[in-house]
Amino acid sequence: MSIQFDGKKITVFGGSGFIGKHLVSRLSKYNCSIEIVTRKSGNNKELKFLGGLGQVKVKISNSFDENHLKALIKGSDIVINLIGILYEKKNQKFENVHSHIPKTIAKVSKKVGVKNFLHLSSLGIDKNSFSKYALSKLEGEKNIRIEFPDSLVYRPSVVFGDNDNFINLFSKLSDFSPVMPIIGTPKIDFDAKLSAKFKFTEGVRFQPIYVGDLAEFIIKTSFEKAKTYDLAGPNVISFKKMMQLILSTKKKKRILLPVPLFIAKFMAFFMEKLPKPILTSDQVTLLENDNISQKGFENLKKEINFPKSLEIVISTYIK
Repeated sequence: MSIQFDGKKITVFGGSGFIGKHLVSRLSKYNCSIEIVTRKSGNNKELKFLGGLGQVKVKISNSFDENHLKALIKGSDIVINLIGILYEKKNQKFENVHSHIPKTIAKVSKKVGVKNFLHLSSLGIDKNSFSKYALSKLEGEKNIRIEFPDSLVYRPSVVFGDNDNFINLFSKLSDFSPVMPIIGTPKIDFDAKLSAKFKFTEGVRFQPIYVGDLAEFIIKTSFEKAKTYDLAGPNVISFKKMMQLILSTKKKKRILLPVPLFIAKFMAFFMEKLPKPILTSDQVTLLENDNISQKGFENLKKEINFPKSLEIVISTYIK
């Protein structure tokens, strides 16, 4: 593995994010040079310290013009696209970030002779035809395949680890809220003989994957061609069990309140107006389907000997 990376130049778009930092940190163990392309201006010194002296360089860029991208990518052996958003803003739309930008990066990468193109997508996007997030991600995959047929696509379930965007969100919520939501429940059973009844379940289910395992999997498969990997962790966990795990780890007691999807959408309508929304209508749409995959776990096990579960890792990064 180390020989394959020797002397290689790797360009990582979106490398300053949660997954990007973990991936760059692991890549820096090899004898390669890494360039992080990020839209985040300001102090990026911490990114340079992810590798050895001079190994990691950071370039600030908000332009995805083809000529500009050529200058950024030229000389790269591997290009990795991790760019993504969880919600839309006025100047950041799903279609542009998840579909158009990856297409342009893949197109330019092919033109300048990049050997390997890697793209991070999401699990379950092919099962949700009503989510703008899912549709844009799926369109992005199709565009990449057209421009760079040998590209690798990774579709992880919810990714957890230090500074993640999911577990930490509800962990912070538990610090001040007496109530923790269990989104997706109860469902209304309209098939009941006499009248509609509430049917209480555990909420939507996830199969979370540890960020370190995801990064390691990407590294171990970096030189493969034209594959799409569904990826999931060892355990399936419901929304309710996830909230209980967070609370038990933090030694807190909170009320667990089932929130039907139609009520969650009503709440999200107002929450998504905030600068950093806790919940959006599109995210509620995504929660209509379980985010699990046995095939995803089998794929992970082929490269990772002992995949880590949320239950094992959570106590190391939330208090």
